[in-house]
Amino acid sequence: MELYFYKLHGLGNDMIVVDGRGGALPERELARIARRLCNRRTGIGGDCLLVAAESDIADIRMRVFNSDGTEAQMCGNGIRCFSRVVYEAGWIPYDGFTVETLSGVKKPQLLLMDGKVMSVRVDMGVPAFLTGDVPMDCGEETFIRQPITAAGREFIATAVNTGIPQLVVFTDDVRSLDIEKYGLPLEHHEFFPEKTNVSFCEIEDRRSVILRTWERGCGATLCCGTGATAVAAACIKSGLTDKVVNVLVPLGRLRIEWDGVNNIYMSGPAEKVFEGTAYLD
Repeated sequence: MELYFYKLHGLGNDMIVVDGRGGALPERELARIARRLCNRRTGIGGDCLLVAAESDIADIRMRVFNSDGTEAQMCGNGIRCFSRVVYEAGWIPYDGFTVETLSGVKKPQLLLMDGKVMSVRVDMGVPAFLTGDVPMDCGEETFIRQPITAAGREFIATAVNTGIPQLVVFTDDVRSLDIEKYGLPLEHHEFFPEKTNVSFCEIEDRRSVILRTWERGCGATLCCGTGATAVAAACIKSGLTDKVVNVLVPLGRLRIEWDGVNNIYMSGPAEKVFEGTAYLD
């Protein structure tokens, strides 16, 4: 089978976008295709596969498959990259379109220059702090700046859902922290029945936070859009930062805006790397 693809990244969080509309890809094969294409030695290489599909409630649907083949509700960097392909490939020939995800309908706002998408601002919805919405099973209504232990170390953390479950872990040594050591046990912590992303962060000042990410189903990645959104939401919720936060990652920054009550907004780049044809047996 020949499959045309687009390879993009959002600040180093890389992904593959394919068109699965019209039954082009068999449902039973999607997990295998994701594992095959995302493999960095025998495939294209990527943190996830984004599959376009028809939608009954939006202009188009985005399905997210992690590199291990599991399906995720949402991908913050992914929706920016997906939106760029949707517009520039002409799948939807106008901006202002809506995208269905498993975490609800999103409406990206495209910043265009000469017909090219320079950056994307996404309404990420209202952050959910109730543990039942994360979901998190810890016996508390919320989990905000509470202790949690992994691999013999206690951290202070906040749980929030910004499209997928997120655990925001506060630390003062984020650059040197061994996130491989702590990320996996926190992802699989008994508190999280559906596992969780883990966003390790260090507050630099009232407007800047440094982020390193561990994504469920992927492992360590260079950036996570829902994670950056969660970090900003957790900081704003606790009064640790202003309501506009620059979340700093190794390859740049995401801008997060939240008034503390209503919808939260994420803005950032979507860089195209290459496109071509993959051959699948």
